[in-house]
Amino acid sequence: MTKIKIGIIGSGGMARHHLTRFTAMEAAEIVAIASRNEQTGTQLAKEHKTAFISEWTRLIEREDIDGVVVCTHNDSHGEIILAALQTNKHVFVEYPLASDVGEGEAALKLAEERHCVLRVSHPESVSNTHKALKQKIGELGDLLLTSFVRLTPGRGARPEILFNLPVSGIPAHFFIYHIYPIIDFFGGAASVKKSAAYEGLTENGQYDGFVNTLTVEFKRGGIGQWTWAGGIAINAAEEHERYVLAEGTISDAGGEWHCTTPAGVTPLSIPDSPQSTLQELWLSEIQDAANQPPNLEDAAVALDAIRISLAPE
Repeated sequence: MTKIKIGIIGSGGMARHHLTRFTAMEAAEIVAIASRNEQTGTQLAKEHKTAFISEWTRLIEREDIDGVVVCTHNDSHGEIILAALQTNKHVFVEYPLASDVGEGEAALKLAEERHCVLRVSHPESVSNTHKALKQKIGELGDLLLTSFVRLTPGRGARPEILFNLPVSGIPAHFFIYHIYPIIDFFGGAASVKKSAAYEGLTENGQYDGFVNTLTVEFKRGGIGQWTWAGGIAINAAEEHERYVLAEGTISDAGGEWHCTTPAGVTPLSIPDSPQSTLQELWLSEIQDAANQPPNLEDAAVALDAIRISLAPE
């Protein structure tokens, strides 16, 4: 079997996660790791017996690499994706797709022109729960309202990154993984309205607490609402999600999904069938790309998601 040769850009927790996954696959070979942090990058490369490169621009120029995995901070995703696609590399990128809509649009166009696979790390494509929700939503008629609320008491494990507007973007963008599945269910937005407030916001864009809301009108009809609040006075984190449709409501509270219709309340049936990992899916798409144009549906949904998350800017 011809192995797919991969370069990793980044040396943090997600880079380590992807390295563990890819090194366990016979179809993959890690060729090099690039990182601006020479200490963590060198250590990671040593652990996986591969080359370390201090500049990611040199990594994507290598002719012995088929695809790159981008595990850097949010603000650099778009630049790296575009540069990698320009050198005909397949790309797997941690969400968000980009921190600029123009870069996201250019990435999809370039991936299509170059016949390159572009996959964002949103896990819904390999999630049994997401697939079960999508099927049930399709049975319950038109969307009326979808609402999402997340309240958290602390600043998170890495506040220098999470609560940092220049690096991670506004909260709606950092929490893009709450937006993506809803866009996959109901399509893109016709309009977006936002509200945001920050506590302890400094000149360099760091802050101590926030409230961020989005309200969208979907092109296909219905309203979507998201509310995030962090660094607030609350005993424990709370998260609630609902899909209100013409013939029933699907609700998540406490990690269990239920469907309410005039006939009563029933738990959502979620199959326990084995699924590929995102890494396996990406590799199979690269193998298929030799014979057919890559499927960019995932990337198109990711683009619609950042159109919403970045609209408040």
